[in-house]
Amino acid sequence: MMPEGMSGREQLLWDVSGRVLMDIWMQRVNVIKSDYEANHVRYDQENIDKFENLLSEWTSIHGNRKGELKYIIISPLGSGVITRSYELQIALFDQNLYNNENPICLYWTPEFIFKDIEEDMVTYRKKAAKEIIRLREDEVYEIRRRYALCHAYVAMQYMNGIIRQIMQPAGLGRSSMR
Repeated sequence: MMPEGMSGREQLLWDVSGRVLMDIWMQRVNVIKSDYEANHVRYDQENIDKFENLLSEWTSIHGNRKGELKYIIISPLGSGVITRSYELQIALFDQNLYNNENPICLYWTPEFIFKDIEEDMVTYRKKAAKEIIRLREDEVYEIRRRYALCHAYVAMQYMNGIIRQIMQPAGLGRSSMR
């Protein structure tokens, strides 16, 4: 049964897209894993350096009150799908999470995770167009957005591991542990 308000075309779009993208995604996950295994030292160091720079900025603003860092929020940016930059925002907050108008943040795209989205979307269009007549750009945009969210989830899991490496119980940042 079709959800209320969903046309036959929308149902066809979701059914075809789910099937086609699942095949593409499973292959992509294997490529991401292989690439990470081959280059993890470089990827990890690049991202550790970025995050430590963010922590240094926190320290320069908050001084020795490092313990006040309460929240690290990793968010995929909706604009990243429009610009196809697929950026994530990583922001640091103290207890004033909702009152902070100028969070300390960085914008980051883990290339090894996102680099092949456009190639995958070309593959998707070719396969889906065989079953969906006149596949429109607005339909493909929504599929791209959801596909990018799958990548963002992987990126957030990756960044969670990086943050856990850096934020060890002995203190913030590796440099404070040296």
